[in-house]
Amino acid sequence: MALLHTENLSKKYGKGEAEVTALDGVSISVEKGEFLSIMGASGSGKSTLLNLLGGLDNPTGGKVFYHGENIFDMDDEALSRFRLKTIGFIFQSYNLIPELTVRENILLPVEIAKEKPDEKKLAEISEILGLSERLTHLPEQLSGGQQQRVAIARALIHQPEILLCDEPTGNLDQKSGENVIQLLTMLNREYGITILMITHDAKIAEQTSRTIEISDGKIIKDMGI
Repeated sequence: MALLHTENLSKKYGKGEAEVTALDGVSISVEKGEFLSIMGASGSGKSTLLNLLGGLDNPTGGKVFYHGENIFDMDDEALSRFRLKTIGFIFQSYNLIPELTVRENILLPVEIAKEKPDEKKLAEISEILGLSERLTHLPEQLSGGQQQRVAIARALIHQPEILLCDEPTGNLDQKSGENVIQLLTMLNREYGITILMITHDAKIAEQTSRTIEISDGKIIKDMGI
């Protein structure tokens, strides 16, 4: 059984003449441990697909299965738990809270869940991402690459099974972007985290185990390496 599976997934926005089809009957399967890149022009439906897979938005039609269970059959509490525990989200904009330290930003999901911080896990993640000496810094005191690593650490603090990354290198220079991709590749290979990543960069896509291409809300290519 696939880890994630979509069945005729569709999403429309607006009504009547203003209606726009963002996703049009997409069916894909993602196995545990895959590193999948998603490519396509702006407006092709990439981010819509990622948001539906993570339960951030509701589909107009179709289903998203996680271990065989349709996530949109879950009640609000179960869906919130799925997003918090199973999925880690990483975006192009780092979405760090400027008034909070690196440590506080990383632990934000733990605070939201009203749980006690796992100091050992925090130390491990900080070490892996090279943030151990930055935990008391504010975001404005960090480079763009460091801020993105904080965002990755925040996504990892609950040890998610799946990382959904929307253009994680989009705001970074080439070297910082390469470092982020190396980190994601390491997390995939050494920790078995399943990663789905939107990218416009074909060279980055070549480093993943599989690439799908979306156009006008439909998958037009599905390429494994």
